[in-house]
Amino acid sequence: MKKIFILQFLLVLLYASVVLPQSGKTGIGIFSGVSLNTNSFSIEDDNNLLDTSYSNDNKAAFNLGLFFTYDFTENFSMKIQGQYANKGGITNVSTFYANETTLIERTYTNSLSYLQFSLLPQFNLPFSKKSPGDRAYLNAGGYLSFKLSASESIESQTLLQYQNTDKDISKDISGTDAGLIFSAGIVYKGFLLDVNYELGLSNIVEDPDLKDALSIKNRSINFSIGWTGGL
Repeated sequence: MKKIFILQFLLVLLYASVVLPQSGKTGIGIFSGVSLNTNSFSIEDDNNLLDTSYSNDNKAAFNLGLFFTYDFTENFSMKIQGQYANKGGITNVSTFYANETTLIERTYTNSLSYLQFSLLPQFNLPFSKKSPGDRAYLNAGGYLSFKLSASESIESQTLLQYQNTDKDISKDISGTDAGLIFSAGIVYKGFLLDVNYELGLSNIVEDPDLKDALSIKNRSINFSIGWTGGL
């Protein structure tokens, strides 16, 4: 099912890049910014073997990309976007052992880098008819990401001991991720300000020993500035 979805997504991107530029107004731009990333996770522990609590923190990261737009009308466009995206999150786990007399606290910091492609229908609100490229806009669409690397830093401590380890978790993370994007922005005199929310829909856990009991999905809020080339 995943392979069929990936193929369909790539075919849509290919069709859009070949067919859309034949008419109408087109443009290209670049952008960069920061993202606040977190992991949405669920754990099945039917036996309740451990007294464990979980909490999430945001992990800041960097993003960089480019986009192509095609204006069907003054108020409706299509945006195709490609970018380097760093996702992941910080998860704090506190577990009591030995009849709640020993507390172990662990902090898992995941860094997941992707090559990401997005297809974003866009509703435009031009500031004036004389300068239709100066506009506010809203996007809602989907993305497909291909994993480049995945690493994890683990800080573990008790009252008597502290330990920090780093490891490659590429084999434990799915090679692709897919989800939805909702964004809003402003273009003025070629400059772009954009904020978007990415809602991952795929369980990115690949480890066969964990994926049935553990589900992790990417979430991120992105703040970007860019140059549109004067759309």
